[in-house]
Amino acid sequence: MKLLTRLILPSLVALLAGCANFRHLSSDLKMVQEDYQIRGVIKNADSFKVPVYAAVAEWDQNSDKVFSADRVKLEAGGRFAFLVKSPVNQYVMALADNNGNGRRDDGEPFWVFSAADGKPAPVSLSGSQRIAEVSGNLSTSAKMPPAFRAAVDRAAAGRTADEFISHRGVKIAVGEVANLDDPRFAATRGEDGLWTPATLAIKSGFGIYFLERYDPTRIPVIFIHGAAGSPQDWRHAMEKIDKKRYQAWFYFYPSGARLDNAALALNEGVKQLHDRYHFHRLHVVAHSMGGLVARRFVVENAITEGNNYINTLVTFSTPWNGHEAAAMGVKWAPSVVPSWYDMKQGSDFLTHLYDRKLKGRVNHHLFYSHHAKRSAVMPAENDGTVSVASELRPEAKADAVSVQGYDETHVSILSSSAALKRAKELIDAAAP
Repeated sequence: MKLLTRLILPSLVALLAGCANFRHLSSDLKMVQEDYQIRGVIKNADSFKVPVYAAVAEWDQNSDKVFSADRVKLEAGGRFAFLVKSPVNQYVMALADNNGNGRRDDGEPFWVFSAADGKPAPVSLSGSQRIAEVSGNLSTSAKMPPAFRAAVDRAAAGRTADEFISHRGVKIAVGEVANLDDPRFAATRGEDGLWTPATLAIKSGFGIYFLERYDPTRIPVIFIHGAAGSPQDWRHAMEKIDKKRYQAWFYFYPSGARLDNAALALNEGVKQLHDRYHFHRLHVVAHSMGGLVARRFVVENAITEGNNYINTLVTFSTPWNGHEAAAMGVKWAPSVVPSWYDMKQGSDFLTHLYDRKLKGRVNHHLFYSHHAKRSAVMPAENDGTVSVASELRPEAKADAVSVQGYDETHVSILSSSAALKRAKELIDAAAP
C-alpha cells in the first residue's frame, strides 16, 4: 500500500511517466489484454509419484504444422494455466513422465482434451470467449494422435525444450510444501506482483502453500498478504503460531490483479484442498488489501456456496472503503494497475462487497491501526498508509463481531504483540 500512495499522486505522474515500473506494467497489461487464457486441472495428477506436465500446442491439421507450444510442470493440485496468442487450433494435453525424458512414450499415462465424440479437438476460444476451462484424468488408454506427434517432432527439431516452448505457462499451487525463505516469496516479488501481475504468475506461479506436510490433527490457518506484499509479511505471526494446534498455510497471489479474480482463485484452491483432506475448520487471517480478497473469498465459500468449515476471519488494517489515492492512479497514471480499479472508492467491487452478510455464519474480527502520519492524500486520521475512515467503513463495523484499534502503523501492526496475542485468543476460542 505504501507504493500505491507514493507513486500515483498527480504531482508525480509527469516524473514517473518514464518509470520502469510503468513501462513494465504497460507490457504486462498488453499481454493480458491481447492473449487468450486456457485454464485447467488434471484431477488425478497427485496420484502419480513422477513429474506430471500439462502442455498446449497450436496445431493446424490442414497444414500439419505446429506454430507454437508450451508446457508447465504441475504442482500439488494439478492446476495450470496458459496464455496463448491465437484462439484457434489450441490442443491441450498432459502426461505423467514415468522415465523422466520430458516427452510422452508408449504406456505413459496421458490425457488430451477431446470433443464429445472422444476425438482430440482444440479448445473453444474466440474474440469474445477469451478464457477456456478444461479438466481431465491421466490414463494409460489415452492416445496421442500420431500426426500430432510427428508435427511436434518436426517443429522442435534442432531445438531444446526451453528453446521450443513459449514460456507462458502458469503453475498454480494447491497445497505445495514450500520454504518461506524461497526467493519466490521475497518482498521484492511482492512488488513485482503489484506492477507485473501476469509476469509474476508466469515466472513464480501463485496459489496456496503449506509450510509443512498436511497434518489432519491440526487446524489450518491461512494467511493472506496485501498490495505489494508477500507471505514474508506474516513471518512473525507464522513463527508464533501454536504448532501443536495449528498449521500455517499462506496464499501468494499477484496483488496487481483484479481482486475478484484473486478471491475466486483462492476459493477454488481451498475447495480442492477440502475435497482432498476433509478438514473441519479453517481460520482466515488477512492484512490490508488482502482483507478485501479474504472477505470476497469467504462470502463466496461460506455464504454463496454454503460450506461450513470457515467460521473465523481476522483482518488487520484493511481499507474497506478503498484508498483515496486509487482514483488518482486510475485517472492520471500512464498505465493502471488492475487492482487499482477495485481499490478506487465507489468501485463496483467495493460497492457490492457487503451485499451478503457474514455475521451469524462467520465471525469477522476487525483490527485497525491508527498511528498517523501527515499526508497530502489521506485524512488526518490514518495509519501512515490507509485512512481510519476507510478501515472503519460502517458496513464493515456492522458486520464484524468485534472491532479493535491499535496505535500501530499499517505495517507495524503485523508484529504488534498485543494484536497478535488478541488474534490468537480469538482463534483459540473458535477452535473446536
